[in-house]
Amino acid sequence: MDAATMKEVWETPVSGSDRIARNYIPQAVGLEAVAYCEKMVAQLDLDDIEQSHDLAIQATRIKFSQHFLLG
Repeated sequence: MDAATMKEVWETPVSGSDRIARNYIPQAVGLEAVAYCEKMVAQLDLDDIEQSHDLAIQATRIKFSQHFLLG
């Protein structure tokens, strides 16, 4: 996916309007979650980067659970 397409997808709510969509995540919250996840990967400092990444995603989903649908 090129940068222009990624930006378009990012700025489009998953469903409906950003004022009413239950699963819309504001860009600022999304960026904060990504930064948190990246920081967690570095802090875990495990030999297995995939395991670090999986654990960081799990922690991020818990921390930002009010913004993400955890279906």
